[in-house]
Amino acid sequence: MKKIVITTLAATALLFGVNSANAAEEKYVTIGTGGQTGVYYVVGQSICKLVNRGEKEHGIKCTAPSTGGSVANLNAIRAGEQDMGVAQSDQQYKALNGQGDFEAAGPFKELRAVFSVHPESFTVVARKDSGIKTFDDLKGKRVNIGNPGSGQRATIEALMKEKGWDTSVFKLASELKAAEQAQALCDNKIDAMVYVVG
Repeated sequence: MKKIVITTLAATALLFGVNSANAAEEKYVTIGTGGQTGVYYVVGQSICKLVNRGEKEHGIKCTAPSTGGSVANLNAIRAGEQDMGVAQSDQQYKALNGQGDFEAAGPFKELRAVFSVHPESFTVVARKDSGIKTFDDLKGKRVNIGNPGSGQRATIEALMKEKGWDTSVFKLASELKAAEQAQALCDNKIDAMVYVVG
């Protein structure tokens, strides 16, 4: 853990040109995260907590606000609204190469990865009484596809494109945030939820 902390602090300092000579000049770093109940939020908050502990030495003040997730973070970095952000690696790749949700903006060749947090699997969770056994069984069902700007949403859209689907194949395509979808599943408001989580 100590090695990760030191690496994170060093990488942040290098990214923003901070050294002991200019540590007296305070710099602000914003790290985009995700929903407040998700892993990305905890990761961003934890990094900022570690960075802020050494603020007197390096002059960096870090904040990690809740955001829409991977796609929103990558767009905000490109727009100069955030300095860093937590994002799924597939979405980072697409932003770098101007693909998928990032096609209109073109390649973002200045984008860099600092470190990887953990692998994230695409998970489908369905109600036992839904009759859903395969991905194709989602057709005609009430499915949460995730909120716009999330990696979850971008991943399901990529899979739907591969299948030749759009949201009209579902009885309902809800746009609940990750923190809301489990309760909706338990309350029988949706039949299935898709989740990209590590």
